[in-house]
Amino acid sequence: MFIGPIAFGQIVQIETFRLEKSGRFEDIQLDKMNFPIVQSENQKIDSLINNDLKNRFTNNEYPNATMDSALIKWADGQIIFLDFTVTFNQNGILSINVSAEGCGAYCTYWTEYFNYSTKTGKWLDISDIIDTTGTFKKMVFEDKVEQYNKARRNLKENHKDSNWGLSEDDYENTLEYFNECDNSFKLNQYALYADHIEIIEECWLPHVMKPSTPIIELKYKFSEIREYLKIKN
Repeated sequence: MFIGPIAFGQIVQIETFRLEKSGRFEDIQLDKMNFPIVQSENQKIDSLINNDLKNRFTNNEYPNATMDSALIKWADGQIIFLDFTVTFNQNGILSINVSAEGCGAYCTYWTEYFNYSTKTGKWLDISDIIDTTGTFKKMVFEDKVEQYNKARRNLKENHKDSNWGLSEDDYENTLEYFNECDNSFKLNQYALYADHIEIIEECWLPHVMKPSTPIIELKYKFSEIREYLKIKN
């Protein structure tokens, strides 16, 4: 284990907690096994953010354990990759993406998104960042529907293409997953960047259907949605 600093200004910085590789996946485990640790001039705020980040990422499996202990237990024997990106760190707001890859019967890669106030240490819901009650919400949902409709059209074309080998049952089952993802979408997960906000929509498909996973991108420049923002940018 190693902790090294990555500075982001004089007040808030992110340190890297590096985990050792697991012996179980020594042949395929990647070099990056990094998890973020927030360090500022206020230890209380640091503790609030780091504890919440640890618990959310490990699905609250080790709520009373220290960060290093919880991560070591959580990652042991299943995680081959762990890394993070700080996408926004200004005006008292911190946005971090943490990505991981775990292996069981199959290996699965995923990213989770975390947003905090570095002034209070509290988790920030999307409603703390932008007005989600009216026009902006309507715009996001319209964009989401449009992209899912495009994904359905592409899926239908692939079904017609013999090179894809997509049987009628495969097509119908995949289409059902598309519809479930579309209908269950919530304006919830997001990530902040220097000039835009990204609303996260991920449609998880069974391993055999992974090649048909729809890519839904919902990105909005601050300059274009300024009237709905609740933060400085």
